[in-house]
Amino acid sequence: MKLACLLTAAGAGLRFGEDKLLLPVAGEPMGIHALNVLLESPFALQVLVTSADKGYLMEAAREKGFSIVINPAPEQGMSSSVRLGTGHILASGAYDGILYAVADQPNLSPTTVARLVTAFEGQPDCIWAPEAEGKRGNPVIFPSSLFSELMAVQGDRGGRQVIAAHRELLRTIEVSPFELKDIDRKEDMQPC
Repeated sequence: MKLACLLTAAGAGLRFGEDKLLLPVAGEPMGIHALNVLLESPFALQVLVTSADKGYLMEAAREKGFSIVINPAPEQGMSSSVRLGTGHILASGAYDGILYAVADQPNLSPTTVARLVTAFEGQPDCIWAPEAEGKRGNPVIFPSSLFSELMAVQGDRGGRQVIAAHRELLRTIEVSPFELKDIDRKEDMQPC
């Protein structure tokens, strides 16, 4: 089983008012913390999609063995990062699945990532996502059969439109609501 992971970190943080990925989480910037969470699972390829102004994040990602993809137009929404990162992964080889993660989810545990990978390995034709109290979140693993649809996503919904088109393939693992919390506004940081 050959899996890749894609961490999206290209947003400008407009709702937050500054680069939220610099906020401290467990003694390090949130964006770097997100890289470290993904490093604990055995991905064949790790890709960071970010904007050109996040040099600190690119430097840390390179040191950790991530490939870097610059999104020149992050204002086009999450889908632009999904398309760019997926294209980079597909150009580098054949993969059974890709885990898509966001960098502004500071409470995500390496254990949850590992559980998703294990679940996917057991049913590699399904979409796997964490869920808490009936609410689905990130990260999500998509099987190779859906890569072409991920390359066609538009707007700020990322892979949600692919999930909506293939609900019969969706499987979830139950996690704490704490883990699914993402940071969009300053008030989201309390408590974190």
